[in-house]
Amino acid sequence: MDYYTQMQQQRNISLLWLAQIISTAGDAIYQIALFWLVLDITGSSTTTGLIAMAAFLPAMLFGLYAGVISDKYNRKLIMIFSNLSQALTVIIIPIILYFGYENILLIGILAFVRASFSTFFPPALNAFVPMITSKDRLVSVNSILATSGQLAYLIGPLAAGLILSVVSIQYLFILDSTSFLIAILILTFIILPAQTKKPEKQFISIKEIFGGIKYIKEHKPLGALFILTIINNFFIMGPAFVGMLILVKDSLGGTASQYAFVESGLAFGMLIGSIFVYRIKNRINIGKLLLIGMILDGITYSLMYFAGSVNYVLLFIIIHAFGIPMITISRTSIIQKHSPNQYHGRLFSLVHLSVIGVTALSAAVVGIAANYIDIKIIFLFIGIGAALCGVVGFLNKALRDIS
Repeated sequence: MDYYTQMQQQRNISLLWLAQIISTAGDAIYQIALFWLVLDITGSSTTTGLIAMAAFLPAMLFGLYAGVISDKYNRKLIMIFSNLSQALTVIIIPIILYFGYENILLIGILAFVRASFSTFFPPALNAFVPMITSKDRLVSVNSILATSGQLAYLIGPLAAGLILSVVSIQYLFILDSTSFLIAILILTFIILPAQTKKPEKQFISIKEIFGGIKYIKEHKPLGALFILTIINNFFIMGPAFVGMLILVKDSLGGTASQYAFVESGLAFGMLIGSIFVYRIKNRINIGKLLLIGMILDGITYSLMYFAGSVNYVLLFIIIHAFGIPMITISRTSIIQKHSPNQYHGRLFSLVHLSVIGVTALSAAVVGIAANYIDIKIIFLFIGIGAALCGVVGFLNKALRDIS
């Protein structure tokens, strides 16, 4: 690799990292604002769970189609379109709140629309990364890019907590919209290598939409990876978005600012975990690293059963978050390294479906279950279930030994 190419790659990765940290900070602020707003207006964990489902359901409905779009069209433009559409959608929420129109159904519809546009971003992003860096640097680059998300979820909730102490919650939605616009500006400066082959623009067939599913069925380690991802995230994601809010607000009597600081603790733990993955990436194969992460992810979630105050929740969430990058960075790198780039959009849309789509179901289940079961007991048992996913994964030699 010549000096000019190396410098261009570093520049592109730096710009992508910066765009991600800004837009993801907006995402973190938005999630805090949306779920707290709904629970505060309705006082219902069931309604909160259903709104959360609306915010994640588009990944299930449009995920496969988004993957094909990412494989056939300009991935950079798809990311820009996704960000712009989300910015225009989310700005409607503070407008209706300003005029005193606190309609939960309308807020749920806007959350659904914003999430629909968001569905196109992750597969385009993860398929875009191998286009701007060499294959031997993918684990390192993914670790670096992962820190943008963790820093964003550290900065965003902290900013939200401070902002909420002086202004109303509607201003958080304005910040989210603004973050997307700034990210778009940064993305426009990324320059693709001259030899990059442009995706072909042609009619999208049903066969292509399901091409990612066919590919993982033919490649057993990837198939096992996706099955474990679906099951693991059904245990984890609902409590992460809805359960944590109920635990802090209803069970422990915490404030919106305290909830924001807990979310920052999650990001801090993930940041430390990403640095750890970067340091040990050459000492353990990524298959084992992923499965160890799943086990830690579950065991540490069960600690919430013993949380007697918001401070304990903050401590436990930092410990829990340490193992998350072991899963996410390993999973991304496995797919990027063990599949051709022309399939990356579809495969990462399946990852998005497996994570965010399953979150829709998990969030609804947790919201309803919390009416009948103590939220701490829910955390205890879902943590055990999540850890067992990693244990089962170790029984699959192909996945365990993948490098």
